[in-house]
Amino acid sequence: MYERNFSVDDRVKSPNKPIKVGVLHSLTGTMSIGEVSVKDATLLAIEEINAAGGVLGRPLEAVIADGESNLKTFADKAKELLTQEQVEVVFGCWTSASRKAVLPIFEELNGLLFYPVQYEGLEQSPNIFYTGAAPNQQIVPALQYLLDRGFRHIYLLGSDYIFPRTANQIIKAQLVAQDAVLAGEEYIPLGSREVSTAIAHILSVQPDAVLNTLNGDTNVAFFRELKQAGLTPDNLPVMSVSVAEAEVREIGPEAIAGHLVAWNYFQSIDTLENQKFVRAYKAKYGSDRVTSDPIASGYLGVYLWKKAVEKAQSTQVAKVKAAAKNIELVTPKGLVKLDAKTQHLWNTVRIGQIKPDGAIAEIWNSREAVAPDPFLSRYPWAAGLSQRGFRWGINAKLMSLFSTLVASAWVAFGLEWRTATEIERNIAALIERVEQMSTPQEEMLQWGYAVMAAAQRSQYLLVMLLLLSIVSMAVAFFVISRITRALNGVTKTAQRLASGDLTARSPLVSGDEIGVLSNTLNTMAQQVNCLLKGLEVRSRQVEEHSLELQAAVYAAQAASRAKSTFLANMSHELRTPLNAIVGYSELLQEEVEEILADEKLIRDLQKINIAGKNLLAIVSDILDISKIEAGKLDLCLDAFDVPQLIQEVVTTLEPLMVANRNVICLDYPEQMEMMTADLTKVRQILLNLLSNAAKFTENGHIILEVRINNPEENPGEQVTLNSTPVPPSETSWILFRVRDTGIGMSADQIGHLFQPFVQGDDSTTRKYGGTGLGLALVKKFCELMGGAIAVESQLGRGSVFEIALPLVVKNTPAWKVKINRAA
Repeated sequence: MYERNFSVDDRVKSPNKPIKVGVLHSLTGTMSIGEVSVKDATLLAIEEINAAGGVLGRPLEAVIADGESNLKTFADKAKELLTQEQVEVVFGCWTSASRKAVLPIFEELNGLLFYPVQYEGLEQSPNIFYTGAAPNQQIVPALQYLLDRGFRHIYLLGSDYIFPRTANQIIKAQLVAQDAVLAGEEYIPLGSREVSTAIAHILSVQPDAVLNTLNGDTNVAFFRELKQAGLTPDNLPVMSVSVAEAEVREIGPEAIAGHLVAWNYFQSIDTLENQKFVRAYKAKYGSDRVTSDPIASGYLGVYLWKKAVEKAQSTQVAKVKAAAKNIELVTPKGLVKLDAKTQHLWNTVRIGQIKPDGAIAEIWNSREAVAPDPFLSRYPWAAGLSQRGFRWGINAKLMSLFSTLVASAWVAFGLEWRTATEIERNIAALIERVEQMSTPQEEMLQWGYAVMAAAQRSQYLLVMLLLLSIVSMAVAFFVISRITRALNGVTKTAQRLASGDLTARSPLVSGDEIGVLSNTLNTMAQQVNCLLKGLEVRSRQVEEHSLELQAAVYAAQAASRAKSTFLANMSHELRTPLNAIVGYSELLQEEVEEILADEKLIRDLQKINIAGKNLLAIVSDILDISKIEAGKLDLCLDAFDVPQLIQEVVTTLEPLMVANRNVICLDYPEQMEMMTADLTKVRQILLNLLSNAAKFTENGHIILEVRINNPEENPGEQVTLNSTPVPPSETSWILFRVRDTGIGMSADQIGHLFQPFVQGDDSTTRKYGGTGLGLALVKKFCELMGGAIAVESQLGRGSVFEIALPLVVKNTPAWKVKINRAA
C-alpha cells in the first residue's frame, strides 16, 4: 500500500517553513515540445507569488519531476511527490493518458492535481481541478465553426491515445446529429513522424476540412508534408485543437500559416492582465518565447490554488477543495470561475487563424465564458457517450439487492402478522358471542379455543422468523461487505496497474471466484512486469545495435565518399599519362611508317596504342561511375544524325568483329529525324552493347535494329520493352535493339547484370575479361536521359538488349521508366 504522512494544521507549522508544491511535466521525450513551456509558466507564477510574500506568509518551494513522456514514469513520479516529497499540491500532466495514469494515485493518497490542458471530458475527479477546456469549450464549438461555414465533409486525424480517440467519438456523434459526413479517420502513434499514409488517404478522399487532434512532434511532420503535397488552407483548412503558439514555432509559420486553431486563450488577447503576463514570461525566458493556452492555464492554476488556500487559511486538501468552490479570478484568459460542481473552469471559446509571422489572430469568440459541461449533458446527441448515469458500483448494486430482499421480507412479515392478529381478534369476538348465547355449544367453543391457540402459535412462529431474519440480515450484510471489500481491492489494484505501477498486488482475501480473479490479476501483473523488464533490456540492446549500425552507416558513407573521391582523383591522374601514351604511340607509328617501315615495330606500337586506349576507356568509365555516385554527371545535348553515329560505332568495332569471326547486320530506316541527346553517352551506350555482343559471340550474328515511334504518326501503337508497356509520351521514342547468338545468360546473372563492378562471368577461370562497368553505365546513361533498358537472354542461345530513349532528350526528365527484366 502507498503511505503518506499528512501534514499537521498550517497554524502550528513554522511560519518560515516553505510550502512544497510539485511540478510534474515531460521535460524530455516527444511531449516536451509543449510541456516544458507549461513548466516554465508554473515556475514563473511561483516566483511572482514568492516575491509578493508567498502563501499564508510562507514561500513556495517547487519540486520538479520529469514525466519523460512515459505513463509509468508519470505514475511513479506522482507517487514520489506525494509520499516522499510530501507536496501539498501538484501542477502538471499534459496528455489524457498521463492524467489517467496518475488519477488513481491522487485519489488513493488524497492528493490535489491542477491539470492545465484541454481534454476530452467524460471525467470528473474530486482530486483534480481542470483549468483547461472541457469538450463543450473547445472540441464541440471548433467543429460547429467548420459546419457553420459549409465544411460538411470532415476528416479526423489524431495521435493514437485517449484524448484524440475519445474526442473523435464526440465529433462523430456531432456529425451524425447535424447530417455532416465523416470523410475518414486516421490515428498515428504518439511521437511518430510517419505521416505519408495519412496524407495519401486525405488526398484520396478529398475532404472539405481536417479536424486535427495530433499531439507532439507529429504535428511538425504533418504540416510540413501537407504543404509539400500541395494542400493549402485555401483548398483544405485544418482545424487543430492541440497546436498553440509554441507548437507553431516548432512547426514553422511558413508551413502552417492560414490554418485554424481552437483554444480559450491566445497570446494576442488585448487585456492589461494578459499584456502583463506576456511581458513577464518573455522577460524571464527570452523575447523569442511565446505564450499559449496551456501555458496560461498552467500559470493561472497556481494563482487559483493560492486564492483557495488563503480563503481556507490552510493547505489541507479537504479545506482547499471546499474553499475553491465558485472562486473567481482575473487571469490572462480573462475572468474565470471554478465551477463548484465539476471543478472545471468557466472559459471563453476562441477560434484563431495562424498568421505568416507565427502569431494567432482571433477571428471568433463566444463573447462570454461558457459553463463547463464535461459529460455533455446539455447535448441530446451525446447521450450515449457517457455512462455517468449507469456508474453505480458493485457496492451500491449489492446493497440495493440486500435492501430489496429485506424490505420484501419485512412486508411479508407485516402482512402475516396482521393476518394472524385479525384472525385472533375475530375468533375472540366469536367466542365471546357464543358464550353469551343462552345455549352455547360445547363443540363450537372447543373449536374456537383451538383456532385461537393456532393463531397465537402463528404469532410465536412469526416472532421466531423475525429473530431469524435479523440474524440472516447480519450474516448477509457481513457477506456483502466481504464481497465488496474484495472487489474494491481488485479494482484499486487494477487502477494502479493501469496507471503504470506494476508492483501493485491484489490482496487474497478468499478462495472463491474473487480470490481466483485476484490471484490471476497478480500473476498477470507479475508476467507483464517481467516482460517489460525483458523489453527494456531488449530496447537497450536494440538501441546499442542501432548506434553501432548508425556508426557503421556513417563509416560506410565516409568510405563511399572517400572511394568516389579517390576514383575521381585517380582517374584524373591516369588520364594525362594515358593520353600522352596514346598520342606518342600514334606519332611514333607515323614516323616509323615514314622512316623505318618496320612492320614488327609498327605492330608493337599499334598494340601500345590499343592498350592505352583500352586503359583510357576503363579510366573514363570509372570517372563516370564516380560522377554518377556523386550526382555530378550532367548532360551535354546536341542534335546529331543517328545513321552516321551507327556507322562510326560499327567502324570502331570492326577489328573485334573480325577477331571473333562475327557478322554484324544493321536494320534502320533510310530517312530518320535528327536525335537531340548527349552524343557521347549515346555513342558509349551503343559501343558497350555491341562490343559485349561481339565479345560473347563467336562465328555468329549480331543485329542492330533501330525504330522510331512517333505518337502523331502511329497514335494507336504501344511501345514495349520486354513486353512491358512504356508510358505514353507526347514526344517520339527511338528504340535500339541489339541481338546476338552468343553464350547467353542465366536468370541469376541477369539479376545483377547492371550492378557496377559485377561480372556476368565471375568465375576464377573466366575467359572474357571486362571490368563490370559497361552495362552499369549504360543503364545510368539511359535513366539520365529519361529512357530505359531491358534484357532477355537464354543460356546458349544469345541475348537481346532493348533500349528506349526520347528522340528529343530534356535536361531534367519529368518521369522515369521502370522496366522488369526477364530471363
